[in-house]
Amino acid sequence: MSGFQDVRDVMELAAPTDATARVPVAKKQKTVERRPDGITRELFALLGENPPPVAIVESKFKEKPRWMGKVNPWYIPFFSPIVHHSPTRPTIWMLTQEQHRVWKSFENPSRSDGLVLHHWERKTEHPQDLEYQFAKFNVRVDVPVYTDGEYEVLKDPDWTRKETDYLFDLCREYDLRFVIVWDRYEFAGGRPRTVEDIKARYYSVCRSLMELRTPLNQMTPEETQVFNLLNFDKERETARKNMAEVLFARAPDQVKEEEMLLVELARITKGQAKNLEERKELFNRLEVPASQGSIAAYTGSQGLAHLREMMVNSTDKNKKRKSIALASNNASNADGPQQSPALATSAERFGPSGGGSGPSQKDTLQPKKQVRKLTPEEELGFGVTYHDKLTPGVKFRSAMVAATVKGGTAQKVQAALAQLEISPRLAMPTARTVQMFEQLQASVGALLDARKANDKIDNEQRVLKAQIETANEDS
Repeated sequence: MSGFQDVRDVMELAAPTDATARVPVAKKQKTVERRPDGITRELFALLGENPPPVAIVESKFKEKPRWMGKVNPWYIPFFSPIVHHSPTRPTIWMLTQEQHRVWKSFENPSRSDGLVLHHWERKTEHPQDLEYQFAKFNVRVDVPVYTDGEYEVLKDPDWTRKETDYLFDLCREYDLRFVIVWDRYEFAGGRPRTVEDIKARYYSVCRSLMELRTPLNQMTPEETQVFNLLNFDKERETARKNMAEVLFARAPDQVKEEEMLLVELARITKGQAKNLEERKELFNRLEVPASQGSIAAYTGSQGLAHLREMMVNSTDKNKKRKSIALASNNASNADGPQQSPALATSAERFGPSGGGSGPSQKDTLQPKKQVRKLTPEEELGFGVTYHDKLTPGVKFRSAMVAATVKGGTAQKVQAALAQLEISPRLAMPTARTVQMFEQLQASVGALLDARKANDKIDNEQRVLKAQIETANEDS
């Protein structure tokens, strides 16, 4: 500090006050970590301030039990918690006293033979006889009991009163475990019963007895739910068990064959779904042809020029294909070369020396071989039809029905056909049917136009009559 004071004196600076005195920086406390067990001092020094990458656990053997210790009387230590008001402090359990046990006798109220048993109990200052704590788990099934008058309604020609009483006694004894009831069922003089017979008789009696005591319209929602649960279908249960027995009795070869059939069925189903999707897509394409591209590229002058180039090239290719087809027809013709009238006129016009030394290959083209024309009866028999223009591609004949009526009248025609219960798509679209359907559309359109004109004339007549009557009244 003397050095700083000398500098202040040379530069004539005032000494610092107590309020602005510099507080010395606290030294950093060096924390020394305890070396864990199982690691040497040199290895721990190499780690430095970083924690070890793995947990170091020293392996220890289990301690030897103390067999020769002093025998103490059997007791149960009783711990009581010490609860603090602060939520951050943990709850501490303290050993307050030792609860000794005594050997005590007891009777189970579920037994009717008065058997006395013994067990250890906690010792208390004032012993008292309490009910056996496990008696609450003795739950009995509530099996209904019927009177003689009620049994008159519950009669069944296949069951007697004694056998029904015997069945209900077994159900009450074995808590409705029907498999055990069937195993213990040995009614003297009765025929053998199956589990389904026992269930059907028991549930039918319970259902009829419940409906007899409380009518169905007076039952609560809980009683109605129980009443519906008592409905047992004997035939369905029997069929289910028979099916289960058949499945359990299958051989390994049959199981493998069934798995193979299931795989094949899944493949067929998947293929069928795919075919249906493809058929649906085909119908959509044929019915509503949607534009796949955009005309934005052909809106400008460059786009139109490019489109014209494409069309010219396509036309040239088509002409070349037609010339090749005609040449092949001429090669296969056996009648000899014949000159067509148009080519002959061209040859006469140019002369033998006008267009070259002789007739060219185009001038020597021969016409097609003449075919016999069919009569209308033969065309109808063979199903031959002629079309002005056909677009390429596969189409359904029902999609080729020409729209003879256009504009706003087309919708009215469709509405009229729907009113007459005529489908717009023909079920059997033969050529004759399609022709008749087009004629029907044209007739309905003409009829609608005539009705429209008639209504217009009627309205004009009404207007003129009204004007004449108004003029007469004014005059």
